[in-house]
Amino acid sequence: MPSAARAARDAFTSGFYTRGVDAASYLDQGGATEDPFYVSVQTGALLPRVSLAVLQDDNVFLDPTNETANTSLLLVPGLLGIWGRPAGNHLYADYGLILPLYDSAEELDDRPSHLLRLGGNYQTGKSQIQGQLGYRRLEDVDTVVGARVSKRDWIGDLGLEHRLSGKSSAGLQGRAEMHEFDADEYVDYNRYYGAGRLYHRVSAKTQMFVQGGIGRDDPRESAEAASAADFYDLSLGVRGKQSPKFHATGRVGYMWRSYDEGAREDYSHWIASLEAESTPFGLATFSGELHADIRPSTDSSATDVVDQEAVLGASRRLFVERLRGNVSATFGQIDYSGGGEDGRTDRYWGFSAGADWWTRERFSFGLAYSYMRRDGDGGDGPEAQEATSYEQGRWTLRASWNY
Repeated sequence: MPSAARAARDAFTSGFYTRGVDAASYLDQGGATEDPFYVSVQTGALLPRVSLAVLQDDNVFLDPTNETANTSLLLVPGLLGIWGRPAGNHLYADYGLILPLYDSAEELDDRPSHLLRLGGNYQTGKSQIQGQLGYRRLEDVDTVVGARVSKRDWIGDLGLEHRLSGKSSAGLQGRAEMHEFDADEYVDYNRYYGAGRLYHRVSAKTQMFVQGGIGRDDPRESAEAASAADFYDLSLGVRGKQSPKFHATGRVGYMWRSYDEGAREDYSHWIASLEAESTPFGLATFSGELHADIRPSTDSSATDVVDQEAVLGASRRLFVERLRGNVSATFGQIDYSGGGEDGRTDRYWGFSAGADWWTRERFSFGLAYSYMRRDGDGGDGPEAQEATSYEQGRWTLRASWNY
């Protein structure tokens, strides 16, 4: 699998060197987008993986005044089991571990990180249902929080779609999330969301859709009860392959938040979850992502956090088929709404570059460098700005046996 510098990200599985059932789909289709080797997935398969990674961080705690360097040695094993064809009906289970073998900074958490995903897809001539349950325990840098945190996340997704006619279909989606932080200074919260979609086919492989949803954010055991809110959103989206060399999927819309009685005034902002990929010259693949969301503030500094982020990336074969390079650039800002930090805006930017080399079937090496800088809001003076700013660089060298 590609190194950590890959532009198109799966935030839930980040650090576990897997893309879950998507990886099996690439193997099943025999494409060279992720791996130049073809492995057929017929009625079922067990796909093990293991990586040994060395990480070198120059500011592991994101402390602007006392930077701490750290060298880590990680063993990252995992196993994906799938029954059925990834492009059709299937069930899957994906489990991964991150085992810290060595950390030069003794203050770091030395417990293993865990990932578990269970899911499946079932479709008939007119209907399709798919679902996923996931658990992750991970310690790493959190860009939105602006600190190194240890947390546990649970997710549940369920989607249903039914074809109404040759050009239209309707769907329902539901999602539940639970987020728990190990440190007391961060706020745990739950999120529940349900939505309906109406699709319309605009070309042979492209559909447009309108989505309307309703949800609830519930901070748990928090003095910041003002973050508890019902929210509503309306958005327009697209999915499919718009041309042989370009495809985009996702939605852009608006969210309205209504807080519990007496907490604060209603609040609204635009939201997005949009990804696009293009191969205009047949050798290089260009990608772009746009994400914007409103969530409860996890560090009690405000009522809500609005995170907006854009990621641009490119990858291509380098000289030979087995050597691939990738670069990406990230730009974002975090707006704080309500509470003591109302009106504060922090901005961040970063880049990454990496290469992956398949020495032989199923064996690969990866080398990547990533850099991130966050500039805190200077409205409260130089000291406050310095306390909320940081920069960090990370080298990653890994050796993997994959599938």
